[in-house]
Amino acid sequence: MKRASIIIIALLISHTTFSKNAISNFRDYYYGVCLSEVSIHEFDTYLALHENSENIAVKGYQSVIWFLWADYYVNPLKKWKCYSKGVIKLDQLIESYPDHLELRFLRLTIQDNVPKYLGYNKNLIEDENFIHKSLNKIKDKDLKKRITDYLCYNSIAKIK
Repeated sequence: MKRASIIIIALLISHTTFSKNAISNFRDYYYGVCLSEVSIHEFDTYLALHENSENIAVKGYQSVIWFLWADYYVNPLKKWKCYSKGVIKLDQLIESYPDHLELRFLRLTIQDNVPKYLGYNKNLIEDENFIHKSLNKIKDKDLKKRITDYLCYNSIAKIK
């Protein structure tokens, strides 16, 4: 009995550690692709390993990769199909989980960076306000640092 409880505790600890590392890895891949440090194919391969994940943040990264693919393709039709799929997937997720901070942050990063003529910027102020109000509640230090870094960089970029 004692041995079984030790194994269960070890599995729970390793699962928690893996989950935090996995989310951090998703963030690393996303930023890496955005900064052209990682190939979109690597990110897509990593996402495929977690395609059945029920984690909402993972689902968010599975939806934002469509925007990255849209940027990757040269063919306008492929670009539009990927972009449209990303909009639908991300907005549906946020509609289902409106208080999920990381989803709102992902949408903010996308809407900040897609061309304005596409019209996908209607939630910029709403998401930014939501994020500012939620900053003090974030327990995930990695996410908090990424959000504050992004917001600071964006503020400076808008001044220039």
